[in-house]
Amino acid sequence: MAFPATYSGWVQYLRDWLGVDEYSDAQLGNFLDLAQTRLNKEMKSYWMEKVVSFTKTVGDPIALLTEVPDFSKVRLVSVEGIGSLDVAAINEIETKRQQNRDLGSPKEYCIDAGSLYIYPAVAEGGIISVFYYLKVPLIGGSTPLNSNVFTVNHPDALLYAASLEAAPYMIENENIPVWESKYAAALVEANEGSKAIKMGSTPLVRKAA
Repeated sequence: MAFPATYSGWVQYLRDWLGVDEYSDAQLGNFLDLAQTRLNKEMKSYWMEKVVSFTKTVGDPIALLTEVPDFSKVRLVSVEGIGSLDVAAINEIETKRQQNRDLGSPKEYCIDAGSLYIYPAVAEGGIISVFYYLKVPLIGGSTPLNSNVFTVNHPDALLYAASLEAAPYMIENENIPVWESKYAAALVEANEGSKAIKMGSTPLVRKAA
Protein backbone atom coordinates (compact mmCIF):
# COMPACT_ATOMS: atom_id res chain seq x y z
CA MET A 1 0.00 0.00 0.00
CA ALA A 2 1.39 3.39 -1.03
CA PHE A 3 1.91 6.15 1.47
CA PRO A 4 -0.73 8.93 1.39
CA ALA A 5 -0.51 11.92 -0.90
CA THR A 6 -2.71 14.23 1.21
CA TYR A 7 -2.74 15.40 4.82
CA SER A 8 -6.14 13.84 5.50
CA GLY A 9 -4.78 10.65 3.98
CA TRP A 10 -1.91 10.67 6.47
CA VAL A 11 -4.33 11.12 9.36
CA GLN A 12 -6.38 8.12 8.24
CA TYR A 13 -3.24 6.09 7.45
CA LEU A 14 -1.98 6.65 10.99
CA ARG A 15 -5.38 5.72 12.44
CA ASP A 16 -5.40 2.46 10.46
CA TRP A 17 -1.76 1.73 11.33
CA LEU A 18 -2.37 2.19 15.05
CA GLY A 19 -5.61 0.24 14.83
CA VAL A 20 -7.58 2.84 16.76
CA ASP A 21 -10.91 4.49 16.04
CA GLU A 22 -11.30 6.47 19.25
CA TYR A 23 -8.75 9.17 18.36
CA SER A 24 -10.05 12.28 16.60
CA ASP A 25 -8.44 13.74 13.48
CA ALA A 26 -7.08 16.54 15.67
CA GLN A 27 -5.41 14.08 18.04
CA LEU A 28 -3.83 12.14 15.20
CA GLY A 29 -2.72 15.43 13.67
CA ASN A 30 -1.01 16.28 16.95
CA PHE A 31 0.89 12.99 16.82
CA LEU A 32 2.03 13.81 13.28
CA ASP A 33 3.12 17.32 14.35
CA LEU A 34 5.09 15.94 17.29
CA ALA A 35 6.67 13.32 15.02
CA GLN A 36 7.87 15.99 12.60
CA THR A 37 9.25 18.05 15.48
CA ARG A 38 11.20 14.96 16.59
CA LEU A 39 12.49 14.32 13.06
CA ASN A 40 13.60 17.94 12.67
CA LYS A 41 15.69 17.51 15.82
CA GLU A 42 17.11 14.04 15.15
CA MET A 43 17.30 13.61 11.39
CA LYS A 44 20.22 14.77 9.24
CA SER A 45 19.11 13.63 5.82
CA TYR A 46 20.74 14.45 2.50
CA TRP A 47 17.38 15.88 1.45
CA MET A 48 17.51 18.38 4.31
CA GLU A 49 20.88 19.83 3.27
CA LYS A 50 21.03 23.41 2.02
CA VAL A 51 23.59 26.19 1.65
CA VAL A 52 23.29 29.97 1.79
CA SER A 53 25.97 32.61 1.16
CA PHE A 54 26.38 36.09 2.61
CA THR A 55 28.53 39.01 1.51
CA LYS A 56 30.12 40.45 4.66
CA THR A 57 29.07 43.99 5.46
CA VAL A 58 29.87 46.24 8.40
CA GLY A 59 28.68 44.76 11.67
CA ASP A 60 28.75 41.41 13.38
CA PRO A 61 27.22 38.88 13.85
CA ILE A 62 24.92 37.47 11.16
CA ALA A 63 21.42 36.86 12.51
CA LEU A 64 20.88 33.38 11.07
CA LEU A 65 17.38 32.89 12.42
CA THR A 66 16.32 36.13 10.74
CA GLU A 67 18.30 35.79 7.52
CA VAL A 68 17.63 32.05 7.06
CA PRO A 69 14.08 31.30 8.27
CA ASP A 70 14.33 27.56 7.58
CA PHE A 71 17.66 27.12 9.44
CA SER A 72 17.73 24.17 11.84
CA LYS A 73 21.27 22.83 12.36
CA VAL A 74 24.65 23.90 11.00
CA ARG A 75 26.78 21.51 8.95
CA LEU A 76 29.74 23.66 7.94
CA VAL A 77 30.78 27.30 7.73
CA SER A 78 33.36 28.44 5.19
CA VAL A 79 34.85 31.68 3.92
CA GLU A 80 35.73 32.12 0.27
CA GLY A 81 39.48 31.97 -0.28
CA ILE A 82 40.08 30.45 3.17
CA GLY A 83 37.97 27.31 3.42
CA SER A 84 36.05 25.70 6.24
CA LEU A 85 36.28 27.09 9.77
CA ASP A 86 36.66 25.27 13.07
CA VAL A 87 33.82 25.42 15.56
CA ALA A 88 34.42 27.11 18.92
CA ALA A 89 32.39 28.13 21.98
CA ILE A 90 31.13 31.69 22.23
CA ASN A 91 33.22 32.33 25.38
CA GLU A 92 36.40 31.30 23.53
CA ILE A 93 35.68 33.61 20.63
CA GLU A 94 34.68 36.49 22.88
CA THR A 95 37.85 36.15 24.98
CA LYS A 96 40.06 36.16 21.89
CA ARG A 97 38.17 39.09 20.43
CA GLN A 98 38.63 41.21 23.54
CA GLN A 99 42.29 40.26 23.83
CA ASN A 100 42.88 40.75 20.07
CA ARG A 101 44.50 37.32 19.89
CA ASP A 102 45.15 35.38 16.69
CA LEU A 103 44.35 38.29 14.40
CA GLY A 104 44.54 37.52 10.72
CA SER A 105 42.40 35.25 8.55
CA PRO A 106 39.12 33.88 9.95
CA LYS A 107 39.66 30.56 11.74
CA GLU A 108 36.66 29.80 13.96
CA TYR A 109 32.91 30.22 14.12
CA CYS A 110 30.18 29.90 16.69
CA ILE A 111 26.40 29.98 16.56
CA ASP A 112 24.93 31.48 19.70
CA ALA A 113 21.40 32.76 20.31
CA GLY A 114 20.61 32.24 16.65
CA SER A 115 23.50 34.36 15.38
CA LEU A 116 26.72 33.46 13.58
CA TYR A 117 30.00 34.79 14.98
CA ILE A 118 33.33 34.45 13.15
CA TYR A 119 36.78 35.18 14.54
CA PRO A 120 38.91 36.82 13.38
CA ALA A 121 36.27 38.85 11.55
CA VAL A 122 35.73 38.40 7.83
CA ALA A 123 36.84 41.40 5.80
CA GLU A 124 34.08 43.55 4.34
CA GLY A 125 33.03 42.10 0.99
CA GLY A 126 34.13 38.57 1.92
CA ILE A 127 31.81 35.69 1.06
CA ILE A 128 30.59 33.50 3.92
CA SER A 129 28.83 30.22 3.09
CA VAL A 130 26.72 28.41 5.65
CA PHE A 131 25.93 24.77 4.94
CA TYR A 132 22.98 23.69 7.07
CA TYR A 133 20.04 21.34 7.59
CA LEU A 134 16.66 22.94 6.96
CA LYS A 135 13.75 22.87 9.36
CA VAL A 136 11.13 20.96 7.40
CA PRO A 137 7.69 22.68 7.54
CA LEU A 138 4.87 20.70 9.14
CA ILE A 139 2.53 18.95 6.75
CA GLY A 140 -0.97 20.32 6.81
CA GLY A 141 0.30 23.83 6.28
CA SER A 142 0.96 25.68 3.02
CA THR A 143 3.76 23.33 1.88
CA PRO A 144 2.49 20.65 -0.55
CA LEU A 145 3.15 17.06 0.52
CA ASN A 146 4.91 16.35 -2.78
CA SER A 147 7.72 18.73 -1.74
CA ASN A 148 7.93 17.74 1.93
CA VAL A 149 11.14 15.89 2.84
CA PHE A 150 9.50 13.62 5.40
CA THR A 151 6.51 12.51 3.32
CA VAL A 152 8.48 12.16 0.07
CA ASN A 153 11.87 10.83 1.20
CA HIS A 154 11.29 9.36 4.68
CA PRO A 155 7.62 8.40 5.06
CA ASP A 156 8.52 5.29 7.06
CA ALA A 157 10.41 7.38 9.64
CA LEU A 158 7.43 9.76 9.87
CA LEU A 159 5.03 6.89 10.44
CA TYR A 160 7.14 5.24 13.14
CA ALA A 161 7.83 8.58 14.86
CA ALA A 162 4.10 9.39 14.89
CA SER A 163 3.39 5.96 16.35
CA LEU A 164 5.87 6.61 19.16
CA GLU A 165 4.25 9.98 19.88
CA ALA A 166 0.92 8.16 20.23
CA ALA A 167 2.45 5.42 22.40
CA PRO A 168 2.07 7.22 25.78
CA TYR A 169 -1.71 7.15 25.27
CA MET A 170 -1.76 3.44 24.47
CA ILE A 171 -1.68 1.02 27.42
CA GLU A 172 0.57 -2.04 27.10
CA ASN A 173 0.65 -2.04 23.32
CA GLU A 174 2.94 -4.87 22.25
CA ASN A 175 3.84 -3.03 19.05
CA ILE A 176 5.66 -0.16 20.80
CA PRO A 177 9.08 -1.95 20.97
CA VAL A 178 8.71 -2.76 17.27
CA TRP A 179 8.01 0.87 16.43
CA GLU A 180 11.02 1.95 18.48
CA SER A 181 13.26 -0.46 16.59
CA LYS A 182 11.90 0.49 13.19
CA TYR A 183 12.17 4.21 13.94
CA ALA A 184 15.80 3.83 15.06
CA ALA A 185 16.63 1.87 11.89
CA ALA A 186 14.88 4.41 9.64
CA LEU A 187 16.74 7.26 11.33
CA VAL A 188 20.12 5.57 10.87
CA GLU A 189 19.32 4.84 7.23
CA ALA A 190 18.34 8.47 6.61
CA ASN A 191 21.36 9.93 8.39
CA GLU A 192 23.84 7.53 6.81
CA GLY A 193 22.23 7.68 3.39
CA SER A 194 23.84 10.98 2.48
CA LYS A 195 27.26 9.31 2.49
CA ALA A 196 26.12 6.72 -0.04
CA ILE A 197 24.53 9.39 -2.23
CA LYS A 198 27.65 11.57 -2.23
CA MET A 199 30.32 8.87 -2.40
CA GLY A 200 28.55 6.08 -4.25
CA SER A 201 29.33 2.44 -3.61
CA THR A 202 32.95 2.52 -4.76
CA PRO A 203 35.42 2.24 -1.85
CA LEU A 204 37.61 5.29 -1.34
CA VAL A 205 41.22 4.70 -2.34
CA ARG A 206 43.92 6.70 -0.62
CA LYS A 207 46.42 8.04 -3.14
CA ALA A 208 50.10 8.38 -2.36
CA ALA A 209 51.26 11.95 -1.98
